[in-house]
This record gives sequence, C-alpha cells and structure tokens, in this order.
Amino acid sequence: MKIVADENIPYVDALFGELGEIVTRPGRDICAADVADADVLLVRSVTSVNQRLLGDSNVKFVGTCTIGTDHLDKNWLDSAGIEYRSAPGCNAYGVVQYVFSVLANLDLLRGQPKVGVIGCGNVGGRLYRTLKALGLDVVVYDPFLSKSNIPDLQEWEALYDCDIVCTHTPLTTSGPHPTEKMITTNFFSNLKTGCLLLNAGRGGVIDNNALSDYLDGDNLNNVRVVLDVWESEPDVHRKLLHQVIFASPHIAGYSFEGKTNGSLMIFTALAEFVGLDESRHAEIFNRVKTTAYGEPELIDVVSVEDAILQSYQVSEDHARMLAVEPGLPASFDQLRKNYPMRREFSHYRVNAASSAVAEQCAAIGFLV
Repeated sequence: MKIVADENIPYVDALFGELGEIVTRPGRDICAADVADADVLLVRSVTSVNQRLLGDSNVKFVGTCTIGTDHLDKNWLDSAGIEYRSAPGCNAYGVVQYVFSVLANLDLLRGQPKVGVIGCGNVGGRLYRTLKALGLDVVVYDPFLSKSNIPDLQEWEALYDCDIVCTHTPLTTSGPHPTEKMITTNFFSNLKTGCLLLNAGRGGVIDNNALSDYLDGDNLNNVRVVLDVWESEPDVHRKLLHQVIFASPHIAGYSFEGKTNGSLMIFTALAEFVGLDESRHAEIFNRVKTTAYGEPELIDVVSVEDAILQSYQVSEDHARMLAVEPGLPASFDQLRKNYPMRREFSHYRVNAASSAVAEQCAAIGFLV
C-alpha cells in the first residue's frame, strides 16, 4: 500500500510506516501526479481534495489530520466511493490556549468581560466550557444548536454587547446559514466600542477587505482585531496585517498535542479501514503517544495570566509574522512548516502562589 502524506503531519512514519510505503510532500504542492498510484492520502487543511486531485488515482482512503473538512469535496468523494475521515476536536485545546494567550496579553481576563462565541462545535464548545469554568459571562451564537444544548445560546444581536467576540465556525457557502463573509461592515459597526474581535476559525468568515476599510482611519480604535486565519491564504491582506493587534499564520491549533492528536486519530481511522489487528493498533498507538507526550513540566506561577503566558506567547507569533512579510505568500507556509513546539496547558504542572490561582489554573486545563 502506498501512502502519500503532507510532510507536516507529525509521527507519520512511526504511526503509518507498518501499513505501507510512505511518500511525503508539501501539503499545498500535492498534485494528481503524486497520488496517481497511491492508495491512501493523508492531508492537512492546505490541500484541496477533489476530483481534480484524485479523479485518475487509486486512492480509496483520505484522512485529514484536522478538525475542519471544508477543503474536502465530500460530495465528490462520496460519489467516487472514497472513504474519508477527519479528526474532530483534535486541536480544540490548542485553539483555547491561543485565545487565552491573547486575552492574557491584553489583560482582558480581569474585570469579568462578556465573551461572545460564534460557533459552538468542537472548538467553540471547548472554548465556551473553559470560559465558563473560569466564571466568565459568555454569549453563544450558533443557529444549529438549542438552549437544551447550550444554556447561554442567544440571538446574533446579543454579540453587539460583548467585550470580546471569537469566531469558530467552518466555512460554508450554502445551506440555511452560510458563513462565508458572514461578518462584515454592519457587524463591525454595531460592536461595542473597544470590542476585541478574534478569528481563529476560517479566514473567509470575515470579509477581510471590508474589515480593512472599516479599520482605516477613525475606526481603528473602535474595534481591536486578532486574526489567525485569513481570506485567500496564504496570500494575506498586507494592509490588514498591520491593522490588527496580533497576526499569525493559521496556527491557533498548532500545539504539539493538537497536531499529534490529529495523527493519532487518523491512524486509528486508517487502521480500522484496513483491518489492522486491534492489539497491534493499540501497541503502535500507545507507544507513539507515550513517547510523544512525555512527562509534565513544572512551572512556578503568580497568576493565571502568568501561567498562560509561560506556556505560550502569541506575541512571538505576531513578531514572526511581521518579520517574514516581504516573503509572503511563500513565507506563510514556511512559518507553519517550521513552527516551534508549543505545549498545551495540560503539559504543565503549576506551583501556584495561592490556592485561588491554583483553582483558576486547574479550571482552564493546567495540572496542579
């Protein structure tokens, strides 16, 4: 069996090597010629998987080591009889860590801010529960859910009264509630003055041109913006890059655990697809997971903000993004490929200055 894989998928050899021959390629460069004689394709979100890519191939299984599937043409894959799997929730904690690093940097965790969460699936749901565990007031907008699922579910207009609004929806262009460019000038102009708008979902959910135009001039201080995702990636809107507080190259979920979880989940899916013996599957899975995650790291902290920023500094990603601007769009993928190891909250055991700090740290996922 031949397996073609995105070169940025971690532990691909250790996990999948026993199942077949592995050929790795840059995800954005994978083409029809690469997969013509392949049986399995393993990708991340930068590879569009459709008839153009797989129409003349032997591929029977596609695994995307990501939570999102908008880069997969699922209708065509179904019609072609090609099995596909994703890794829902694999990097949810990594995105939560990204959001909290932003909030800690901007000192927004104090004073009980009201936080709006648009989209309450695997990632948005994890963020919602973490914010609530910390005792914050949260407004959720998700037209596909009900109050029986999320007690804090409210109408779209309730977001206008929030101090922070975070978007975590997939990118959709059809159906009853399409998300493409759902956030545009009317939304910006109705936000509370000084509101922080953060997008760590899909770039096309926010109209980037409209946002840049709105921020130009007097509105720059009306809405503060953090963007991890961009329309037309990797071709980032250059002007907008300098208008936001923090910019990063689609790495909110790029924690070590998030990427590794994605690999582990797709390995399990492929093992089931090919009928790998369950005991052998468990042996490989547990060996790689144990080797990868290792022992927790002890840190001394004086506040929950201190713990967050010791684990991850989003400002460093912002600095790297600005530093490679002359090389965009090519440097966008290079930042992702060479992203430094970032461990999630769960990797750290905190020695807290007080029991109150310890409780806060435990609430958002640290070991205490």
